[in-house]
Amino acid sequence: MPKQELKSLFQHLRDHLPEGETSAQQKMLMDQIAYHLHDEDSPDPVDPTLRDSVEMLIEDIEVDHPKSASIARNILETLAAIGV
Repeated sequence: MPKQELKSLFQHLRDHLPEGETSAQQKMLMDQIAYHLHDEDSPDPVDPTLRDSVEMLIEDIEVDHPKSASIARNILETLAAIGV
């Protein structure tokens, strides 16, 4: 269930973060997060971790995209709730 909630929150983040207004760094971080949330049977990349990628994205978008940063914070809260 938590993995599905993370995927749902990530999709919500994608829907609210304007693609035409994202930097190359933001796109890269979104891709890293998507990779971490892919198939559960595949190994996760070691660096950066999912938590690190989300934290970096929040830092990068919080000024220009506060609503999207709020959604990303929800992802962090969900990660903390499941012990990640």
